[in-house]
Amino acid sequence: KVGDTMHAMPPQGSFSSALEPDRAKNYLGFAGGSGITPVLSILKTVLAREPKSTFTLVYANRAVNTIMFREELEDLKNRHMGRLSIIHMLESGQDIDLFTGRVDQNKCAELFKTWIDVSDVNIAFICGPEPMMLSIADALKSQGLEPDQIKFELFTESQQGRLAKQAMAKRSEGQAETQVTVKIDGAHHSFTMTKGQSVLEAALANNLDAPFACKAGVCSTCMCQVTEGEVEMLSNHALEDYEVERGYRLSCQSYPLSDTLFIDYDHH
Repeated sequence: KVGDTMHAMPPQGSFSSALEPDRAKNYLGFAGGSGITPVLSILKTVLAREPKSTFTLVYANRAVNTIMFREELEDLKNRHMGRLSIIHMLESGQDIDLFTGRVDQNKCAELFKTWIDVSDVNIAFICGPEPMMLSIADALKSQGLEPDQIKFELFTESQQGRLAKQAMAKRSEGQAETQVTVKIDGAHHSFTMTKGQSVLEAALANNLDAPFACKAGVCSTCMCQVTEGEVEMLSNHALEDYEVERGYRLSCQSYPLSDTLFIDYDHH
């Protein structure tokens, strides 16, 4: 109601890269449907703040009339001639076969042969439905891009993740409980949880103000660091390999394997 105050969290996640105005970099973006939204924001920022850089966008849609931000993209292309290239991929209705059909690994291989030189790409952003985006990530890796050069953000949860969660819960039936200590906002909280609960579920059940958003392993809002004990992370579409190596986990996808856990939400 009028007069209420809302507390908002700052922007989070790793779907970004450091801007370097004095460097000339080549960006590659893949977007599927409404996945264009974050990619468009990044594209506009790069063009405005890295005047020496270029951006190639591959944008997949069902048909011309489903292309979001079509006029804005064309305007950006006209204003940044030579720096912005846009390839529209449609399921049908294109004159060129290469630009027709779903964007998968084979389609990427064709694009990389004739239109996109991946060896010149510094960083790639991909956002859209999971199967298509993971295929693109694999195609980029096969062309020599390192994992830390590929930033992707998914907006759907995989069915496999849900099934894995059910299997974990079933496997943990009858197992001993886990003693957990959670550090959040500088305070320590201890409680007991079952091994069939995720760390996030247990924290919320104990009235802790643990951060979360998607609960699907996609957004990284619930990221924490496991400093003692061991968990199994069922799904991860948000953390980089180096973050996992340092003990960071997505608490919504993390289930205890040890009898004790120390979870730190403050150490990012």
